[in-house]
Amino acid sequence: MVNYYTFLVSKKVDGFRHWQKFCSWLLIVWLLLNGCASYRSPIPSLSPPSEDEETKIAREFRREAKKHLKYVSHPEVERYIARVGQRILAVMGPQPFDYRFFVVNDSQLNAFAVPGGSIFFFTGLIEKSKSTAEIAGVMAHEIVHVKGRHMARSAGPDAVSLLGLLGMLLLARTGSGAQAAGVVSQAIAATRQIAYSRQLEMEADTLGARYMSSAGYNPKGSLDFLRTLNEERSLNPIDLPAYMMTHPVTQERVANMELVIRTLGKNESIATTDDPLRKIQLIIRLERQETDKALEEYRKLASQSPGDAEAAHLLGYIQHFKGALAEAQQNYQKAQTLDPKNPDISRDLGRLYTQMKDFDSARAEFDRALALEAKEPLNYFYLGEMFEKKGDLSLAAGAYLNALQLAPLWDRPPYSLGLVYGKLDRMGDAYYYLGRALLLQDEDEKAFSHLEKAIKLLGEGSPRGLAIRDELTILRAQRR
Repeated sequence: MVNYYTFLVSKKVDGFRHWQKFCSWLLIVWLLLNGCASYRSPIPSLSPPSEDEETKIAREFRREAKKHLKYVSHPEVERYIARVGQRILAVMGPQPFDYRFFVVNDSQLNAFAVPGGSIFFFTGLIEKSKSTAEIAGVMAHEIVHVKGRHMARSAGPDAVSLLGLLGMLLLARTGSGAQAAGVVSQAIAATRQIAYSRQLEMEADTLGARYMSSAGYNPKGSLDFLRTLNEERSLNPIDLPAYMMTHPVTQERVANMELVIRTLGKNESIATTDDPLRKIQLIIRLERQETDKALEEYRKLASQSPGDAEAAHLLGYIQHFKGALAEAQQNYQKAQTLDPKNPDISRDLGRLYTQMKDFDSARAEFDRALALEAKEPLNYFYLGEMFEKKGDLSLAAGAYLNALQLAPLWDRPPYSLGLVYGKLDRMGDAYYYLGRALLLQDEDEKAFSHLEKAIKLLGEGSPRGLAIRDELTILRAQRR
């Protein structure tokens, strides 16, 4: 598990507001050190954490982290990072955890994971990467650390000490100031304590490269990312990239990676001329309100390279984002002519036509995207939004159900299903799927309450009610 968490924070917070924030972080660490109040039974402290305990650690960490880390909440960004992770996991065989993937809106060149399979990528790392293969290299390295339970083996003898270290890692993001100085220095020390041994780093490098190669990514991406880190270190010699706090780049690691790539021979990476990374980087910029600057850059690029489908597509995407729908349509159609087998262009055209209320054209574009990429849940999710806006609520529910089946750990489809079933006055189903969404957001008590309401509305003795009761019983037991 790549824990690239540099916690050298330079943001200044004044007076009472700073002290209030600092105290809230102290409370978080205290809760983590004491096993967290929401645990229904204490975590043993005399032996390494079990897989079940690691799952609990991941859940507790996510609950606290989401209060203080700002996530990028965009369907395509969420699906991008999940696709990379799931593609690698697909070649690794059965896993003891349900892996979850998050993108943190933070400029640090960083990513990290916690035991139990929760993996966090920072926008700074995504923006510095030059290809999805580099992202896959970090992801594979991260997953190997989680799979091998490397943090539990490195950080301390028990689950409580591990929770304490994770709490300190969060605490290091409080900011600077005299009140926080001592605790932040402890947090930085904790960061270094989680640094992996030479043996574990080499294991993660070697196995990660092999897994990403098997998944169809060029393992050279791992080596390229190490070089990206070195470049960043050269450009900013004072501020060490966060990744390198726990994963220092050594010549031994570079040489080992070069050897591993050679032993893999010719890499049969899945050929693609359309690396989705550039669009994801653009979305991050637009979410950061760099719209005008991005528009100027892509207008220039599209003008200089009139045969570049990606340039036309992304220019259209910026115009779509700004609400210039006619210009966006023109550039989307140009991109589609240049690259007719790109499902992402058809998907964006479908979204554009939906916004223009040209539902027939939108349906045609989503059907085209599905013909090209039948198992991508984004196609069904956006199709569901189109049906919902058109007023075809039953068809919308069907599309959202398909998205949920393809991405059962994505919270957007069950949330949308819950809202649609509410509009259809199917309140039992509405509460059930909203409960499912709340579970994925780690809001367990709210989720259980919704599931109880679903059981009552569907009938305690009905087949559906009994099935949900069994599901709820299992869920409660898992979260004790």
